[in-house]
Amino acid sequence: MKIPRIRKTDCADYKQKLLIIVLLLSIFIIGCSRQYQAEKAFYWARKYSEDIFKDPKNIPPFKFGQALSNFKGIITRYPQSPQAVEAHLLIANLYLIQEKLTEAINSYRQVQSLYTDNKELQAKVLISIASCYQKLNDWNNASVIFREAFDKYPETKAGLQIPAFLLNHYIQVKDKVNAEKAYQQAVQDYKKLLAQALARPQAAYGAGNMLAECYMRMGDWADLLAILNGMVNKYPQSPEAPVWLMTMGATYDVKLKDKVKAREMYQAVKDKYNQSPWAKEADKRLQSAR
Repeated sequence: MKIPRIRKTDCADYKQKLLIIVLLLSIFIIGCSRQYQAEKAFYWARKYSEDIFKDPKNIPPFKFGQALSNFKGIITRYPQSPQAVEAHLLIANLYLIQEKLTEAINSYRQVQSLYTDNKELQAKVLISIASCYQKLNDWNNASVIFREAFDKYPETKAGLQIPAFLLNHYIQVKDKVNAEKAYQQAVQDYKKLLAQALARPQAAYGAGNMLAECYMRMGDWADLLAILNGMVNKYPQSPEAPVWLMTMGATYDVKLKDKVKAREMYQAVKDKYNQSPWAKEADKRLQSAR
């Protein structure tokens, strides 16, 4: 039997491939090590600041300074890590709880400029900036920035809340004129999102729920029932479908005093969603709605 000879070129290729593997492993190990170091540093920085966030009024000034220094150190040493993002936000939050609102706004703006691809973060930062202006009693600026958060990021969890939030604000301050304007705007916004989200159920659930909340807030029971009925018919397999039916039942029961329609809704929950946790509650309400 002839033993195959190993050529020098084969040996060289093998050594080269082995070297590449070793280098890749080294890079991976170093990367893992740096990530571990970032996580560890962030853990201790967060641990140090816990008392500050719990009771900011009774913390000596030097501790605020050290907490800021800890988070800034993470940003400097591990600028590309997820912990750097959190550190930036916590720096802004530290200024916020000290009521250093101008510094907080500047810090949030820095986060905004650094992480432009993170839409959820961008929406949250804009809302935080707007909240700072609200604390400064500058509602004109605050309302514009709240609105910016929705206009730019309407399908983020944070941005989606804004039209309903603005409506609730005007209701709370008893500004009937602006409450009505905010209501009409919110209905328009959420209907537009619903129309755009027909092929994306999760987005539709969010927009539909917020629209229902606005109708409920203003006592527009007919519109509330219409939107919930539409959601049930379009998305009967949604885990939220029994909730929509229960809300319809409660609206008929408590607000419109229509016991017949209320029982119809509760019975639908029992019949169609008997495995849902809401089925037992529907059964109880059926008894009380007689």
